[in-house]
Amino acid sequence: MRTSASIIIAIVCIFVCPCMSSAQQNETVENGLPAPMAPAEQTRRPPIREVERTDLTEYEFNRPNKLRLSDESDQYPTLHWSGFLQLDAGWIIQDEETTDVVGDVNAETGLRRVRLRVSGEVREQTSYVIDLDFAASGHPSFRDVAVIFSDAMRLENIEIGLFKQPFGMDAESSGRELLLLERQLPFAFAPFRQMGARTFGTIGDERGTYALSAYRFPTNQFGVSSGNNGGWALATRETFLVIDREDTLLHLGFGYSLGNPADDTVQYAIEPGFFVRDPSDNTGTGISAFVDTGPMPTHTFHLFNVELAGQCGPFRAQAEYRWSHVDRLKASSVDFSGGYFQMGLLLTGETATYNHKRGIFTGVIPQREIRDHLGAIELIAGWSVIDLNDKDITGGKMQMMTFGVNWYLNSFARVMLNVNPVTLDDPTGGRAESLVLASRLQLEF
Repeated sequence: MRTSASIIIAIVCIFVCPCMSSAQQNETVENGLPAPMAPAEQTRRPPIREVERTDLTEYEFNRPNKLRLSDESDQYPTLHWSGFLQLDAGWIIQDEETTDVVGDVNAETGLRRVRLRVSGEVREQTSYVIDLDFAASGHPSFRDVAVIFSDAMRLENIEIGLFKQPFGMDAESSGRELLLLERQLPFAFAPFRQMGARTFGTIGDERGTYALSAYRFPTNQFGVSSGNNGGWALATRETFLVIDREDTLLHLGFGYSLGNPADDTVQYAIEPGFFVRDPSDNTGTGISAFVDTGPMPTHTFHLFNVELAGQCGPFRAQAEYRWSHVDRLKASSVDFSGGYFQMGLLLTGETATYNHKRGIFTGVIPQREIRDHLGAIELIAGWSVIDLNDKDITGGKMQMMTFGVNWYLNSFARVMLNVNPVTLDDPTGGRAESLVLASRLQLEF
């Protein structure tokens, strides 16, 4: 209660004090007397300048419109606020077999992500980022919390903290940049956000990227990794543009990860393309995982990933194939795999932005916004599969198609509609069919 009261008082002071100052100035002018200048007002603040959005890379790397924390003559430190929110609604139509396997799934409407991010520089080659999600389990939960050193020890970048591990094109993409509502089914294998240290950068005049990371596994949503057995892991991702022209490109990539879990356990599970709760929270309520290996006593795991993507004018596509080899404790090793393909066609003629520093697609900037035209309209389609059956592990096999549309109202807002026919092959329940209908309203700031 004391913390909440302090926050409320701080907010009131922020908004009330400028208003009182403005009122005092107006009153002085009306009386015909010169307004006295307070000592604190003698320091000039840099003017606020509105900048038109011309690219979609600043959320991760660039920091335009820097707000200086100190005097205008000082260059550092800097501060930049950004974020986005997503409001989702979804319905699942189930047959009897699906209900028998996963239970009766309710329709859901809620906040999928509410992200607030602050980033900046404390020195020319030292930057920071703190990213919180207020919609995830924990309320809020950490997403990216890291310090980045540039051009240090002959390396382009060194990052230390909690961040997305370099493994997979869809996993490297931000939740605001996804072509579909959610990452595809093989995302279940990705190590994703963990506490660690990595080096990353570009090669060949930004025609390729590299990243090598050492991290603790597993790390929870609060950035904590605990356990007495192992807990170390490595990950790497390399990409290269075979073709790199103005509106045409061909992307190739490879990823690998090796780990020894601190809790001696690995578990793979995923939902069918829609959920409101945090996917890292397997114990919460909401849409159940349709496929799930359950906890597997594990010594080490090996993850492999290959990726292919391309773009030709308004058309883009990407595909990945991913597999996992798990060396179990007191049992034989098991193997699981999955893959996906997705594509989008912009009917209004735009070209999706490709981020050369990260090796991913980062979204679309409409040529004309909703106030002048329809914005940008993109038809999307995809297919994905994951197989979690091997030997005595019967996690199930799932296939999912995706059809839908992305409506970009402007550079900061879009509406997404997805229709996902899902086929589940359960070792005990047999073949089951369901249909997922999902929508999203997304706003960036």
